[in-house]
This record gives sequence, C-alpha cells and structure tokens, in this order.
Amino acid sequence: MSSLNEEMADVRADIDDVRTQLRDDVPEFFEFDVTVGNITYNANSNSVSITVEPSARAREQLSEQLGGVDVKTDGSLVFEFRLVNSSGDE
Repeated sequence: MSSLNEEMADVRADIDDVRTQLRDDVPEFFEFDVTVGNITYNANSNSVSITVEPSARAREQLSEQLGGVDVKTDGSLVFEFRLVNSSGDE
C-alpha cells in the first residue's frame, strides 16, 4: 500500500498532465488566436475549469473572417471539464 504522500504526488502529476493537455488542445477549438488563462481543479466535483481569452490578434482575425466588421473582444470564456475514470484505472 502506498503512502498518502505518494498518492498525493500521483494526483498532482495527473492534474499537471491534464493542465498541459488543456493548454495544448483548447486553442485548437477556435478559428482565432486565444490565450489560455487560469486552470483550476475542483476536487468536490472532480472537474477542471479553464479560462480562455481572445489574444491581441483575435480582433483582427475575426474582423477579416467577418468581412471587415468591427469586433470587440472584451471578456473571457470559462469551460468546465468533468473528469472521469477510465475502466483501466481502478
């Protein structure tokens, strides 16, 4: 049986892996440049929340895609991903 410290280290490593994966994958969901901000883990709901904001270049990219209209990009998007255990992890 592993110690609590070892188990906590494993959990931290898993969360770090999820954060890295989200930083790599989430920007590809958008057709314009975004910046991934805060990534937080919520142990109560076993979920990860991620904040995504348009990058400095996003307004120009969106304006071009929409035919030259003015685009405002104030604010951010927040996504919550619920984590699930795969059947092989038990």
